[in-house]
Amino acid sequence: MTRRLFGTLDLELMEELMACQPDSPFFVKDEGLRYVAANPAMARLCGVKGPAELYGKTAHDLFARPLANRYDIYDRRVLTMRRSMTNVLDFSAAPGRASWLLFTRSPVIAADGTVIGVAANARRIAGRGAADPALQTLTRIVARLRAEFDQPLRLDQLASEANVSRSQLERDFRRVFAMSLRDFLSRTRMEQALELLDQGTSVASIAYACGYSDHSSFTRTFRKVFGIAPSAWQARQVQSAI
Repeated sequence: MTRRLFGTLDLELMEELMACQPDSPFFVKDEGLRYVAANPAMARLCGVKGPAELYGKTAHDLFARPLANRYDIYDRRVLTMRRSMTNVLDFSAAPGRASWLLFTRSPVIAADGTVIGVAANARRIAGRGAADPALQTLTRIVARLRAEFDQPLRLDQLASEANVSRSQLERDFRRVFAMSLRDFLSRTRMEQALELLDQGTSVASIAYACGYSDHSSFTRTFRKVFGIAPSAWQARQVQSAI
């Protein structure tokens, strides 16, 4: 077996590891958003016989324009922001098998610190196609939580707007995302906090921008998630940039 290196990634090893995941599409794209690695689940999703048929192609070679454009937006955001997009619920009307996918995209970073591509994996969610009301509801709720991450979590209001009970909403959310709405909101706030820290924003300003009532509660949450204080994280990022 020849070894195909992409930055620090051993593409053949990753393909081998992901080959036995029939419901978890996986891919790696280069900076030009061309596929350089994939697994059989991704090939089926794209409507081709095997991963090798994806190499060198872009989403526009495989999907209808609206879907390809949406994937480009996701990928370029990861490339530009140098941050992962996690737990994004999306309906893929793909030629191979239309389905709901819960995916995560992450930047591929070379040894010199440059971003050279995007790696992604997804989990197929059981549903009744694009018209599945439960998944459509969760998509809207997730979009709202990401847009209003600085606001308190109002479960009763969200449930009322979704026309379901609070307990049903929480069950549906946990079934799909394997976490509570409160944990999802906290994770979304932490993702935004990392971006602001990298921009040099003060920790106190970030705390309020991310919806925390005070500096100390934000610091406690950040330390619990990342194992380090936000000020120490920011100092480490500054030092690595020198």
